[in-house]
Amino acid sequence: MQYTYPVEEYKKLLIEYNEQDKLSFSPDDAKEYVVAALKERNAKKRALAEVANVMMREYVETFEKDPTAMTPEDAETLEAFGEVLFPKGVVSFRVDVTDLGVFYRVEKLLVEHYKRREDWERFAFVIDRCVFSEMLLFCGHSFHINPSAYYDDCVELVGRIGDGVLSEKAALKALSALARTTVTSEDQFPLELIKNVDGLLLSHMKQPYSDSDEAFLNFYYDIVLQLFREHAIYAKAHGVAVDVEAARPLLEKMLAYFSDSGNEKKREMMINGNNALIIGFLLGNITLEEALDGLDEIIRVQSQDENPLVKANALATLNHYYLTLLYWFSPLPKEEIVRRSRERVREVLPQIMSVSRAVNNSLFNRSIIMFLSAASLTGSFDEFSDIALETTVYADKALYIHTVMVKEISRAIFDHMIEKTPEAFGGVCGRDAEYFRANSDEMRKLLDECCMFHDVGKFFVIDIVENSMRRLSDAEFGLIKEHPENFDNTLQLKEEEKDERVMCIRDCAMTHHLWHDGASGYPLNLKHTKNRPFVDIISIADSIDAATDYIGRPYHGKKTLDELIEEIRQTAGTRYGPEAAAALSAPEVRARLERLISEEREEINYRIYTAGKLADNA
Repeated sequence: MQYTYPVEEYKKLLIEYNEQDKLSFSPDDAKEYVVAALKERNAKKRALAEVANVMMREYVETFEKDPTAMTPEDAETLEAFGEVLFPKGVVSFRVDVTDLGVFYRVEKLLVEHYKRREDWERFAFVIDRCVFSEMLLFCGHSFHINPSAYYDDCVELVGRIGDGVLSEKAALKALSALARTTVTSEDQFPLELIKNVDGLLLSHMKQPYSDSDEAFLNFYYDIVLQLFREHAIYAKAHGVAVDVEAARPLLEKMLAYFSDSGNEKKREMMINGNNALIIGFLLGNITLEEALDGLDEIIRVQSQDENPLVKANALATLNHYYLTLLYWFSPLPKEEIVRRSRERVREVLPQIMSVSRAVNNSLFNRSIIMFLSAASLTGSFDEFSDIALETTVYADKALYIHTVMVKEISRAIFDHMIEKTPEAFGGVCGRDAEYFRANSDEMRKLLDECCMFHDVGKFFVIDIVENSMRRLSDAEFGLIKEHPENFDNTLQLKEEEKDERVMCIRDCAMTHHLWHDGASGYPLNLKHTKNRPFVDIISIADSIDAATDYIGRPYHGKKTLDELIEEIRQTAGTRYGPEAAAALSAPEVRARLERLISEEREEINYRIYTAGKLADNA
């Protein structure tokens, strides 16, 4: 096949695209200059996206539509493309510029190609990369992980090791791929799967593969320990029993392997890895305080790393486990657990905040949310909600500006409805229409809060949401569709906190993409509540801002307000709430929205990019 651009061009496009987001301004810059620069950046991004989508059509989409069209020469070209996207031998969170979604799609195509040709040597190498990218993409962006799509293929491939069709390196890749498939499992610890994989792997860990045993077992055992660790914490939080004794023989064998004093590399992993400490505590081999002290030592060492991502992940992730262990497993009185947790949060949070705005990396994004989630176990919603906004929405200017725009558009709709149809709000936050009439300022403030938190779950997928350089795949859209439910993973509400106000904020976050009639949208497993009138407003505001943004969304063609109002009117009662949709037709609302999506949008962008806020009291 003839390709318009060489594989190296995609990496250049990524670098240039990311450079566009490094624009900075000072409060002294004129608004006209700032807005013009942002529009120019938008135009550059669109131009880069055009080239990226040409490359995607030629290198990826062509073969996704017709896998049999791939020739051996095409496969070699795709392997080179994969190497450009994710160079071999790198640690995942040290990759500054890559496109994990495209890497996964490329490796999937290569897996299909080599399997079809029964080229098991190349198949072993590409399936290991494919499962690796599957693990990073889905485990790094989702709390709902399905079993690997490649488990059966990996089992079959490992079974071929004894046939002599694989070189030693290919055999190691086959074993590595099989081990990786144990990571992607839904919620419960798949002990039987692990035992099965363990048996398959260890049956092949013998001559002539002795030179590879150490590196492979280091990787595989560490993965299994991670899996059991997450299962045990999940089970404790959800009241699920963990059969520690059933897992003990396997886990003890792995801990003993890492404790071998004759192998310095294994000892280093044992000392520097939190898995062994936590598993050792769960098995009763060490006390909780010994585990916590060990975590503190790891944090101390890794927080001195010169790589800011390593330092940031150590501060966020390891302190997440410190707080989680302390909260769920400590026999101390609740008051002492809260005191120690609050002390830890006060100490660590400023350090994390100092790097949160400078680092935009998917794994770090997830790490900071993990820390906040653990911190919220001993704090109130109000105590941690502002921190969540600061470290999530505000850390990404485009997302923060979108949130503010949704708030302003929602206010325009609310102000009309509270005057003309206040009965439409009956039941929201447990209040009747009369209360809304008499306390409109209070209810408007509540709506503001609902707007500010409606997209807080997007922090898990910022790198996907903001990757507008190309069209997203169905799998990536699937991950984005999880963002409403991620509210619960960001702020863990305790029973005593679930009052009318907080539950209204939660309902708006969880259901703002669910259609008014509940028949479509997402997540379909949820149902609307009495707070649907607020959800209706936010859903419309969300759509209006997304479709009219000509500054922050280079992948959209700007629609006119009248086109949008007509689209919303046509689907009122199904996709959109009829009362909120009707408000758009009021002349005063339409005029206010026209100002918001034009000159006021520019003012909001100017304020955020130059001052970091809308006003002194914002």
